Amino acid sequence: MQIKTPENIYAQFFMKNDSLSEIDSMPRISPEQIHGDTIIQINDDNAVNYILPERPKADGLLLTTSKVSASMRYADCAPVMIYGEKWLMLLHSGFKGTVLNISGKGLALVKELYGHDEMKKSCAWIGPCIARDDYERDLREEWSIKGMNEFHRENFDVRDEKIYFDLAGEIKTQLLECGLDEKNITLSGINTYTNPECYSYRRGDIHERMTLYAKII
Repeated sequence: MQIKTPENIYAQFFMKNDSLSEIDSMPRISPEQIHGDTIIQINDDNAVNYILPERPKADGLLLTTSKVSASMRYADCAPVMIYGEKWLMLLHSGFKGTVLNISGKGLALVKELYGHDEMKKSCAWIGPCIARDDYERDLREEWSIKGMNEFHRENFDVRDEKIYFDLAGEIKTQLLECGLDEKNITLSGINTYTNPECYSYRRGDIHERMTLYAKII
């Protein structure tokens, strides 16, 4: 699935039946994802410190160099790509990352580096992830309680002692609150739990993952 981007950015989302052979041989950064909100800035000067086989612990990459490519892996968690004229950001926004508002923190970093106007005119893509009706959690679990406190009320439901969270909906709300124009936010609308072309951790895909790959050209 090629993602529509400006000419200076190439991005591809590899689903269950896609071949990763399309990924080129240039040095690549692919962090060890830990379901947090750490975002690493990758630039001309430090890129060499993070390329494979190094696996820095992070759930976000802010890429400002064309010397390396970047990738992250998913199975129900939401892939998020945010990009501007000179940069791109890949985020792994699972439930915990969404509770921690990793998207908002990523945009705050963009604002710090490039200014408010650049942040506001950036674009975002929210890829395949588990949908609201299929993502149930124990109502009394610690992170579920945190989710109810942090998610906007329109993005979760409580039914029969269970709580159902809308990851994509909450991420979109977080982006809008940062000032992104709604027309610059794209949702894939693909439910990883019900779509057989996707890997889904909740459906039993423990080790297999889909891949979001991107680079600045």
